[in-house]
Amino acid sequence: MDELKHRAGEKFEALHEAAKIAAGDSKSRVQDVFNHTAETIRKIREAFSELWHNELITEGRARVVAWSRDALQRLRDGAPPLSPLVLYDELVALFKDRMWRRSVAIFLAGAVLGGGAGLCAGLRAARPAAGPQARALHSQPDRSVLLVEDAPARCAGAGEVLVRVQAFSVCSVDRAVLRGRGAALRALLSRPAVTVGRGFAGVVLDVGPGVTSLELGDEVWGCVSEWSGGAATELLTIRSTRAGRRARGVGAAQGAALVWGGTRALRALRRLRCTPHHCTGKRVAVCGAASGEGCALVQLLAAWGARPAAAGPAAHALLGLGAAEVLELDGCSGGGGGGAWWRRLARAAARTGPWDAAVACPGADGADAGPDAAVSADPSAILKATAPRDAIVDLRPQPLLSDRLPAPFSLLFAISFHTYRLLRWMVGLGTHTDWLEDPLQLREGLDELAQLVDSGALSPLVDKVFLPVEYETALAHACSDAAIGTSVVRFP
Repeated sequence: MDELKHRAGEKFEALHEAAKIAAGDSKSRVQDVFNHTAETIRKIREAFSELWHNELITEGRARVVAWSRDALQRLRDGAPPLSPLVLYDELVALFKDRMWRRSVAIFLAGAVLGGGAGLCAGLRAARPAAGPQARALHSQPDRSVLLVEDAPARCAGAGEVLVRVQAFSVCSVDRAVLRGRGAALRALLSRPAVTVGRGFAGVVLDVGPGVTSLELGDEVWGCVSEWSGGAATELLTIRSTRAGRRARGVGAAQGAALVWGGTRALRALRRLRCTPHHCTGKRVAVCGAASGEGCALVQLLAAWGARPAAAGPAAHALLGLGAAEVLELDGCSGGGGGGAWWRRLARAAARTGPWDAAVACPGADGADAGPDAAVSADPSAILKATAPRDAIVDLRPQPLLSDRLPAPFSLLFAISFHTYRLLRWMVGLGTHTDWLEDPLQLREGLDELAQLVDSGALSPLVDKVFLPVEYETALAHACSDAAIGTSVVRFP
């Protein structure tokens, strides 16, 4: 018996040593691959930096900048435009006898096309690290939304946080997303299965390397743009710059209802140059005031001393939020005729007087704006003579150019987009796409929104709360005239 135990112990010890050797060998191989990859990337960046700071390239950049300044100055002075041939002749004289033009053309074409195609293929082939499973609302090709109980979630990477989403908003922008809005950009970024849910509120479950602004257990809220996916998932991995600490005393449903419309309302006020110190006494017409953006605008304008006029169906319900006037405009939400929202607003202005500014929110003649909606309104019929011509702001979703490009141009757009991201990474700006987002829907706007809520100038207005299985009913209600405020879906 003792001999059997001795032999078994020797075998287990041998197996243990073999396992240690195999693990060490695998670890060394992975480390070697990582070191070789890092060294290759370092050499590529050094070569690019050396080429970028080359004497000839530096001189060429200086001449391009000088020619651009001269051309812009001539346009401002009303002189004939400067011919590009002048710049071409200068560059030819600079590089003459130092490099062949054909070689330069071949190199540039190969670098742009090959690098862009390689980056596209690499991003398409990349697969994020598998994480836990959670419930999520997946968008289907037939524009329906399906609740998936075991959808995989990504782990938090560098600069990211993992949020346990407690509630997310439902708005008319989701309907435009299901119809294809932002599909081209989403395909270039990650092709997410979750595309609905613009505003969210939840709790941080994990933070990735490099995140110092948020901690485990923080109650947060944030926005997810149309081309970045959606927040309709129980576990959401998002960049830390797109989430901020929730205002004190605001629950998950209230936070999800306010964050999307509130940040867009701040965007409209910034474009109108309205501040708490330069807004007193101004008359501002808010068409589609029953939407989330409209409710936030009415509250902020009233708190800053302005006289907001709420226009649209059920606008009388906003008197308690601070609306100084109520304009019942028939068909303002697209349910009937009567022309565009600004035409009906012009008829109201003939009766009550013009305004200092006007804002069209989702719900004014439907959720989506046409390609010329932002410039079709006649300022003279709506605004006072002393108001600037840009005092009309349209917050409805505008058509994206990337969604209307034909096949050859969409391929060129994809290559240019990934090439630009590669150049940003090579100069040290990272690979993130925060530059695509509205700054007010990043940390800056989220913190400002929280301060407004804490000061009492703004409060959430929740219309109805639905369950995830009721999403299609929630979307239909949010896009109807009966909605006042923002509807939310809460994970039980």
